[in-house]
Amino acid sequence: MSDTVESLLSHYESGRLRRRDLVALLTALVAAPQAVRAQPAAALKAATLNHASLIVSDLDRSVAFYQRTFGLSVKSTQQGGVNLAVGDAFLGIYQGGANAMPHINHICFGIPNFDPAATVAALEAQGLPAESRPRDGVTQVYTADPDNLRVQLQDVSFCGGVGPLGNECRA
Repeated sequence: MSDTVESLLSHYESGRLRRRDLVALLTALVAAPQAVRAQPAAALKAATLNHASLIVSDLDRSVAFYQRTFGLSVKSTQQGGVNLAVGDAFLGIYQGGANAMPHINHICFGIPNFDPAATVAALEAQGLPAESRPRDGVTQVYTADPDNLRVQLQDVSFCGGVGPLGNECRA
């Protein structure tokens, strides 16, 4: 924190920062929660936002909407859904059950050198819930954030495709 204060003072003394801005920034720095100022080493290092998955009421209608409106092409398919390419990431669109409400099912972070067992162990060491389950030949790991929103963890190369590595994807 002292480096930050020194930097702010240097900017003020050189005329790059007005007094009222200096006071506001120093106040914010002191008032900031400790968790924001000091970040402990992460148990797992997310490298990408791999995908988000939606549960929809009409799969064909939703896929057509995202393709027509945003120009998204099919990246891969999985049982019950289609994954549409968004840059290196994808948007998973899956058919909900008869009584399912459309919703965002989960987000997925890409973890370099993903190891499902090590990922579960790292989550549990942090006191977090961890679930590991196979799907289409790929082990998937899930946890939940403080609001109980689902978070999936997977290798950075994961593209949701059916196959032994979950990577049978279209270019």
